[in-house]
Amino acid sequence: MALVAVLAVMASELAGQERIRPRTSLADSLAYRIATFSPSSGPPGTTVNVRWERLPAITPMRIGVGAQRVGFEVLKEVLSDRRGEFTETITIPEWAGITRPVVLIVFDFYFNPLAISSQFQVTDTAGNLVRTGRLQESTGRCAELVSDENQRYWLTGDIGSFQPGDRVVVQAKLATPSDCGLGERDVVLRATGVRRAIGS
Repeated sequence: MALVAVLAVMASELAGQERIRPRTSLADSLAYRIATFSPSSGPPGTTVNVRWERLPAITPMRIGVGAQRVGFEVLKEVLSDRRGEFTETITIPEWAGITRPVVLIVFDFYFNPLAISSQFQVTDTAGNLVRTGRLQESTGRCAELVSDENQRYWLTGDIGSFQPGDRVVVQAKLATPSDCGLGERDVVLRATGVRRAIGS
Protein backbone atom coordinates (compact mmCIF):
# COMPACT_ATOMS: atom_id res chain seq x y z
CA MET A 1 0.00 0.00 0.00
CA ALA A 2 1.26 3.46 -0.82
CA LEU A 3 2.31 5.52 2.17
CA VAL A 4 -0.54 7.96 1.52
CA ALA A 5 -3.04 5.13 1.85
CA VAL A 6 -1.31 3.78 4.95
CA LEU A 7 -1.61 7.14 6.72
CA ALA A 8 -5.20 7.55 5.58
CA VAL A 9 -6.11 4.16 7.06
CA MET A 10 -4.19 4.84 10.27
CA ALA A 11 -5.73 8.26 10.70
CA SER A 12 -9.20 6.76 10.30
CA GLU A 13 -8.52 3.89 12.69
CA LEU A 14 -6.87 6.04 15.32
CA ALA A 15 -9.41 8.84 15.30
CA GLY A 16 -11.25 7.30 18.20
CA GLN A 17 -8.08 7.25 20.32
CA GLU A 18 -6.69 10.70 19.49
CA ARG A 19 -8.24 13.61 17.66
CA ILE A 20 -6.61 13.47 14.22
CA ARG A 21 -8.06 15.92 11.74
CA PRO A 22 -5.76 16.53 8.76
CA ARG A 23 -6.06 20.11 7.57
CA THR A 24 -4.12 19.59 4.34
CA SER A 25 -3.96 16.92 1.67
CA LEU A 26 -2.15 13.81 2.86
CA ALA A 27 -0.70 13.43 -0.61
CA ASP A 28 0.72 16.94 -0.44
CA SER A 29 2.18 16.31 3.01
CA LEU A 30 3.90 13.11 2.04
CA ALA A 31 5.14 14.26 -1.35
CA TYR A 32 7.96 16.39 0.01
CA ARG A 33 8.58 15.50 3.65
CA ILE A 34 11.47 13.10 4.06
CA ALA A 35 12.51 10.85 6.95
CA THR A 36 15.69 8.85 7.21
CA PHE A 37 16.33 6.58 10.16
CA SER A 38 18.79 3.97 11.32
CA PRO A 39 18.58 1.14 12.09
CA SER A 40 15.50 0.16 10.08
CA SER A 41 14.75 -3.01 12.03
CA GLY A 42 15.15 -4.46 15.50
CA PRO A 43 13.25 -5.59 18.60
CA PRO A 44 11.23 -3.39 20.96
CA GLY A 45 13.63 -1.21 22.91
CA THR A 46 15.79 -0.47 19.86
CA THR A 47 17.12 3.09 19.80
CA VAL A 48 16.56 4.69 16.39
CA ASN A 49 18.29 7.79 15.07
CA VAL A 50 15.81 9.86 13.06
CA ARG A 51 16.36 12.82 10.74
CA TRP A 52 13.37 14.56 9.21
CA GLU A 53 13.53 17.19 6.46
CA ARG A 54 11.24 19.61 4.63
CA LEU A 55 8.81 20.18 7.45
CA PRO A 56 7.45 23.59 8.52
CA ALA A 57 10.27 25.73 9.91
CA ILE A 58 10.63 26.58 13.63
CA THR A 59 7.48 24.69 14.52
CA PRO A 60 6.74 22.59 17.62
CA MET A 61 5.75 19.04 16.67
CA ARG A 62 5.21 15.62 18.18
CA ILE A 63 6.90 12.47 16.91
CA GLY A 64 5.27 9.11 17.48
CA VAL A 65 5.26 5.46 16.49
CA GLY A 66 2.19 3.77 15.08
CA ALA A 67 0.89 0.54 13.58
CA GLN A 68 -2.31 -0.30 11.78
CA ARG A 69 -5.07 -1.71 14.01
CA VAL A 70 -2.93 -0.97 17.07
CA GLY A 71 -2.83 2.80 17.39
CA PHE A 72 0.03 5.15 18.03
CA GLU A 73 2.11 6.47 20.88
CA VAL A 74 3.60 9.95 21.02
CA LEU A 75 7.22 9.60 22.09
CA LYS A 76 8.65 13.11 22.04
CA GLU A 77 7.96 16.77 21.44
CA VAL A 78 10.41 18.42 19.07
CA LEU A 79 11.05 21.78 17.45
CA SER A 80 12.05 21.99 13.81
CA ASP A 81 14.91 24.31 12.86
CA ARG A 82 14.96 27.21 10.40
CA ARG A 83 15.27 24.76 7.51
CA GLY A 84 12.30 22.66 8.61
CA GLU A 85 14.49 19.82 9.84
CA PHE A 86 15.13 18.00 13.09
CA THR A 87 17.28 15.12 14.31
CA GLU A 88 16.21 12.98 17.25
CA THR A 89 16.52 9.56 18.82
CA ILE A 90 13.47 7.51 19.70
CA THR A 91 12.97 4.09 21.26
CA ILE A 92 10.71 1.47 19.68
CA PRO A 93 8.02 0.85 22.34
CA GLU A 94 7.51 -2.47 24.07
CA TRP A 95 4.03 -2.91 22.59
CA ALA A 96 5.45 -3.19 19.05
CA GLY A 97 5.13 -6.81 17.92
CA ILE A 98 6.82 -9.02 15.37
CA THR A 99 3.61 -9.58 13.37
CA ARG A 100 3.49 -6.13 11.74
CA PRO A 101 5.80 -3.19 11.01
CA VAL A 102 5.54 0.23 12.62
CA VAL A 103 5.97 3.67 11.12
CA LEU A 104 7.19 6.96 12.53
CA ILE A 105 4.68 9.79 12.39
CA VAL A 106 5.09 13.53 12.84
CA PHE A 107 2.06 15.44 14.13
CA ASP A 108 1.49 19.07 14.84
CA PHE A 109 0.48 19.93 18.42
CA TYR A 110 -3.19 19.36 17.54
CA PHE A 111 -2.41 15.79 16.38
CA ASN A 112 -2.89 16.59 12.72
CA PRO A 113 -0.48 14.25 10.86
CA LEU A 114 2.25 16.08 8.94
CA ALA A 115 4.39 13.23 7.65
CA ILE A 116 5.01 9.51 7.88
CA SER A 117 8.14 7.42 7.44
CA SER A 118 8.74 4.16 5.65
CA GLN A 119 8.38 0.99 7.70
CA PHE A 120 10.47 -0.06 10.67
CA GLN A 121 10.47 -3.86 10.72
CA VAL A 122 9.97 -5.09 14.28
CA THR A 123 11.77 -8.36 15.09
CA ASP A 124 12.43 -10.40 18.19
CA THR A 125 15.88 -10.40 19.76
CA ALA A 126 16.97 -13.20 17.39
CA GLY A 127 15.90 -11.26 14.28
CA ASN A 128 12.71 -13.23 13.61
CA LEU A 129 9.40 -11.78 12.43
CA VAL A 130 6.03 -13.12 11.29
CA ARG A 131 3.80 -11.97 8.44
CA THR A 132 0.34 -13.23 7.49
CA GLY A 133 -0.93 -12.64 3.99
CA ARG A 134 -1.75 -14.00 0.57
CA LEU A 135 0.77 -15.25 -1.98
CA GLN A 136 0.63 -13.48 -5.34
CA GLU A 137 1.60 -14.32 -8.90
CA SER A 138 5.21 -13.28 -9.37
CA THR A 139 7.44 -13.08 -12.43
CA GLY A 140 10.60 -12.36 -10.43
CA ARG A 141 13.10 -14.56 -8.64
CA CYS A 142 11.19 -14.43 -5.36
CA ALA A 143 7.64 -15.17 -4.31
CA GLU A 144 5.41 -12.19 -3.53
CA LEU A 145 3.32 -11.87 -0.38
CA VAL A 146 0.72 -9.17 0.29
CA SER A 147 0.10 -9.03 4.03
CA ASP A 148 -3.25 -8.62 5.76
CA GLU A 149 -2.23 -4.96 6.27
CA ASN A 150 -1.84 -4.70 2.45
CA GLN A 151 1.96 -4.40 2.59
CA ARG A 152 4.05 -6.09 -0.09
CA TYR A 153 6.92 -8.41 0.78
CA TRP A 154 9.19 -10.61 -1.30
CA LEU A 155 10.02 -14.10 -0.08
CA THR A 156 13.18 -16.08 -0.57
CA GLY A 157 13.79 -19.50 0.91
CA ASP A 158 11.54 -22.58 0.84
CA ILE A 159 7.80 -21.88 0.82
CA GLY A 160 6.93 -25.52 0.27
CA SER A 161 4.03 -26.42 -2.00
CA PHE A 162 2.06 -23.23 -1.40
CA GLN A 163 0.75 -21.49 -4.50
CA PRO A 164 -0.41 -18.00 -5.49
CA GLY A 165 -3.77 -17.34 -3.85
CA ASP A 166 -2.94 -19.27 -0.69
CA ARG A 167 -3.18 -17.34 2.57
CA VAL A 168 -0.21 -18.23 4.73
CA VAL A 169 1.67 -17.37 7.90
CA VAL A 170 5.37 -16.83 7.20
CA GLN A 171 8.07 -17.00 9.85
CA ALA A 172 11.14 -15.25 8.49
CA LYS A 173 14.26 -13.20 8.91
CA LEU A 174 15.04 -10.06 6.96
CA ALA A 175 17.13 -10.58 3.82
CA THR A 176 18.80 -8.12 1.46
CA PRO A 177 16.90 -6.80 -1.59
CA SER A 178 19.74 -8.00 -3.82
CA ASP A 179 18.70 -11.58 -2.97
CA CYS A 180 15.68 -10.98 -5.21
CA GLY A 181 17.24 -8.48 -7.62
CA LEU A 182 15.17 -5.64 -6.16
CA GLY A 183 15.72 -2.05 -5.09
CA GLU A 184 16.82 -1.04 -1.61
CA ARG A 185 13.33 0.08 -0.58
CA ASP A 186 11.83 -3.37 -1.16
CA VAL A 187 11.43 -5.61 1.89
CA VAL A 188 12.73 -9.14 1.37
CA LEU A 189 12.11 -11.92 3.88
CA ARG A 190 13.99 -15.21 4.06
CA ALA A 191 11.30 -17.72 5.00
CA THR A 192 12.21 -20.11 7.81
CA GLY A 193 8.75 -21.63 8.09
CA VAL A 194 5.44 -21.36 6.21
CA ARG A 195 2.03 -22.69 7.27
CA ARG A 196 -1.52 -22.19 6.05
CA ALA A 197 -3.32 -19.35 7.82
CA ILE A 198 -6.29 -20.28 9.98
CA GLY A 199 -9.58 -19.43 8.32
CA SER A 200 -8.13 -19.45 4.80
